[in-house]
This record gives sequence, structure tokens and C-alpha cells, in this order.
Amino acid sequence: YWLDDYQRIQLSVNRYNIKGENSYLSVPGIRAQGIPTTSVRGTPPGEAPHNSVWTTGLTYEHHDLAGMNLSALVFNQRYEALFGATLSDTFQDASIAPMDTLYEQSRSVANKYGTKLALTKDDLLDDSLKVTIGFDTLYDKGKQDLYLTKRTYVPEMEYTNYSPFIQGEYQLLDNVTLHAGVRHEIAKLQVNDYQTLASNNGVTVQGGSPKFNETLYNAGIVYAATDSLSLFANYSEGFGMPDVGRALRSINRTGVNLKNFDGFKPIVTDNVETGFRFKKDRFDLEASYYQSNAKLGERVVQSGDVFSSQRQRTRIQGVEVTAGYQINEQHKVNASYAHMEGKYDSNSDGKLDKKLNGLNNVAPDRVIASWSANWNDKWSSFVQANYAFSRSFDDAGLAFDGYLLMDAAVGYKLPYGRLNVAVANLLDKQYITYYSQAAQANDTRYFSGRGRTVTLGYSIDF
Repeated sequence: YWLDDYQRIQLSVNRYNIKGENSYLSVPGIRAQGIPTTSVRGTPPGEAPHNSVWTTGLTYEHHDLAGMNLSALVFNQRYEALFGATLSDTFQDASIAPMDTLYEQSRSVANKYGTKLALTKDDLLDDSLKVTIGFDTLYDKGKQDLYLTKRTYVPEMEYTNYSPFIQGEYQLLDNVTLHAGVRHEIAKLQVNDYQTLASNNGVTVQGGSPKFNETLYNAGIVYAATDSLSLFANYSEGFGMPDVGRALRSINRTGVNLKNFDGFKPIVTDNVETGFRFKKDRFDLEASYYQSNAKLGERVVQSGDVFSSQRQRTRIQGVEVTAGYQINEQHKVNASYAHMEGKYDSNSDGKLDKKLNGLNNVAPDRVIASWSANWNDKWSSFVQANYAFSRSFDDAGLAFDGYLLMDAAVGYKLPYGRLNVAVANLLDKQYITYYSQAAQANDTRYFSGRGRTVTLGYSIDF
């Protein structure tokens, strides 16, 4: 709602809820024979899994506050997820039931509050300097329990973060733009005393309140070499917390000091990106190289049916290239290529000697080609081919075969609104997902991708 010519407020509310009907049982696949995991009718143990999310945000903007732009956001997210019951070794406890007989399901609950405030002045030094100052806050409270037996899996945690920052952009020359900024992260994690599960020796862990302070810098340059070509380079430092819950539930020995616990230490990354953009007449091309390094990164590993975190030096790097050609006013073709690879230090000798797999957010190399057409003022179409390249890994049992998927969509403008029909996996390709091939070598999660899927949509602008 626009209060006047310069002020507006916006309220957004999103409700998402999904719940299973508990009417199918999982049937493990046979990875060695290429047989995927499937299901048969039946009633699984426990309660039906569900996922529920409430997200609310309130934004206020003022585009002429004493000659400055003000943006303020307040948000809240409430999340609850109940996972399916399993006979996991992690959940077994002889004091509750005979070993290998205890079905259990975990539940995750989280509640987040946060604010984002930014004030921008863009006409300093004869319109050559733009400066933004801001302040972000976050409060995150969550836990994970075992729903059927009411045991603690991950204790209740409270995470608080305050982040003031300043960011500037300076027009050094007509064809040279510089930008730089500083952000200071002030974080605190509060964990209460708790006892680990019997599978982790049932040890008592004394809670604590570790604090973290980190100053992060970024800088970059954009050089417009010609009217068609611009070059850019950026450096930035990132800050993020690891999967604290995964670290807490994996503790299996006494005497752990949470203040010095590696599983709590933040992930600080050094990131660089460089590339160019070219646009002339009907042709456009963009290419970039990026690299992200962390002295104490996080790598998720699987042992049996348990996923745990290891803190190790990591590096992820890649190349992205995108090109487009406007054939005429009605037709355009695009193509892109993305290559990514990641490595980690497996034995703490300072050398990156092992490949990261699909469990650690390393995507397959891809080529995507598309053709979009506006046949007239009513009809439009879109066709896309997505090819994921095969890839090998250092982990035993993991390898990705690669696959080609086709998608298509048709749109028609009605007297009121627009009708769209989209078809994903147009050729009904049978394939095993990248995650199932490249993330974990077991038969229970060896899943096929979705077959041909048709979506009908209607939209109207008002």
C-alpha cells in the first residue's frame, strides 16, 4: 500500500503445509543392478510425516527521507517437520526396547525472528558516490526431539546475531566503478545441558554460550572497456554457522567444552569472482570464474544411516558461461555452461587431496540450451534442454552417470489473464537423481527422478 508518492508498506504471509497419508511402505532399490527405490501399499509405523511453515514479513520503504532511501523489514518464520519412522541404529536404546526393534521418528521445530534496516544516500560527491549503512538482526530458537519416545535428539538452542554494515559505490571514472564494504558479525549461541542418545554413549554434555565476532570485507571493480564490453572482479568474505544440531547430536564422549568445540566454530570463507559481460546488437555473452575457500569448512559424511559433520579445509571453484542470440523480435535462443568442483583436506596436512561429493553441495557440470518464441500477441512457447555431465568421486560406491532432460511450455493470452501449460521431463526420461547417485551409496535412498509432469496455470495482472 502506497502511503504517498514516496512511502509504501508491504505485508506478505506464506503458509505451507504437507502431510503424508501413511499408506505406502518403502521398498529398497538395488543400486548394483540399477533398480531404484520404490514403494508398495501398506501402513508404515509411527505417525504420518508432515511439514508446516508459516512465514510473515512486513516491509516499509521511504524513497525520500531527507534525500535518502530507507528500507526496513521485520520477519518471522515458524517451522515444524516430523520425519518418517525408521529402525535407525541411532535411535536404538536397550532400556526402552530390544535392540533393532525400536521404530522412531524425529521432529524438528524452529522459530526465527529478524530485522533488516538499510539507509542509502546516492548523490554524494556530485552524484559519484553512493553509500548504504545498515543493521541486520536474527534470533533463531530451535530443537530436534524423538517424537515417539519423547527423547532429546538435539537440545534447545538459541542463536542471536547482530550485523552492522556499510557499503559504498564510487564512480571513479566514466568507465570505472569501485565498490567496497565492511560488515561486522556479532553472534552468540546458547545451548542448555543435555544427554546424548544411548547410541552415542548417553553422555551428559554441559551447555554453554560461545560467542563469535568477525569483521568481513568486500571490494570490487567494474571496468567498461567499450560500449559493448565490461570487465569485473570482486573479493568478499562470508560468515555462516555450521549445522550445529548435527554436531551436538554426534557428541559421544564426556568432557566436551562447547566454547572450544569445532562443531560450533563459524564457517568463514574467502571468495573471489572475475569475469566479463559483452553485449552487441543481438548477441550477449557473460563468463565468470569463482572460488570460495574456508580454512575450517564443513563436510557432511555418512556412516551407515548416520550423517555427521567434519570440519576441514575446503575449496569450491567453478566457471559459468551464458550466451544469447536474438534471432528476431519473436525468437531468442540461449545457452549456458556451468562447471563446479570441490576439494577438501582429508588428513589435515594442509593439502586439498579429496573431491567433495553431491552430499556437500557440489553440483554436476551442466549445459542448458533454450529457445523462446512469441509467435504473435497471444501465443508464446519455450523449449529447454538440460544435460548433466557424468562425474566420478573419491568415495567408494559413488559415481554419476549423467542424463538429458527436456522441458517445454506454451502460453496463451486470454481476454482476461493468461493460460500456461508446462511439461517437465517432456520425453519421460527414466533416470536416477544426481543426489541419489552422488551423495550416498545405499539402496534405501536410490530414487528415480520424476517422470513427465504437466502443470496447468492461470495468471492475471490487476
